[in-house]
Amino acid sequence: MIAFKGFSKDLKSVHGNGKAEDCCFVPGETKTAQRSKTQREGYHCTENVFDCLRWHPLGGSSRIWKVEASGDIDEGQDCQISCTQITLVKELTILEIALEGMKFMIKHHRREGWQQDGRLLSVKEDRAEAEAGGIAIARGKDPRVKGQKDSILGIIIEDEGEIRDAGIMKVKKEHEGKWMRLRDHEWEEADEI
Repeated sequence: MIAFKGFSKDLKSVHGNGKAEDCCFVPGETKTAQRSKTQREGYHCTENVFDCLRWHPLGGSSRIWKVEASGDIDEGQDCQISCTQITLVKELTILEIALEGMKFMIKHHRREGWQQDGRLLSVKEDRAEAEAGGIAIARGKDPRVKGQKDSILGIIIEDEGEIRDAGIMKVKKEHEGKWMRLRDHEWEEADEI
């Protein structure tokens, strides 16, 4: 199963069992544990990439990876996963983190608790703002987003419990600090809600 995991800059998992041989990772290498139990044993990861940013926030030296979780898999609350085998597949860029997070929100649009607010991350209902180097995603009937240059903006249009449209963009100089919305699959400037 595809999941996501955060690491320090040198690919150490600082939230593991503390044993050096279990906490140092190499891309493509499969690590194996004896047992898996969410928040206790095994290798931990999550279905929702934004959950990684709670412990490994944007703007620092953390690295976020797409991983293959396999073997004995224990799924806990809030998208948490523990597995007996884990393989690092691909390191994600900030754009890929936003895209993977939006894909999760769309696939599981009926789940509660999708809002996130953290360092350089704002995922909110109707309106969200991104700092430079951050991500802002707004979800609702007519959501609006704005951000600084090179931030990532996402919109998910939802009406009567169904996803109607979605889009993602990297903020260019001409859109910096301006409220944006998605209309008929096209980005346009908008008034603040």
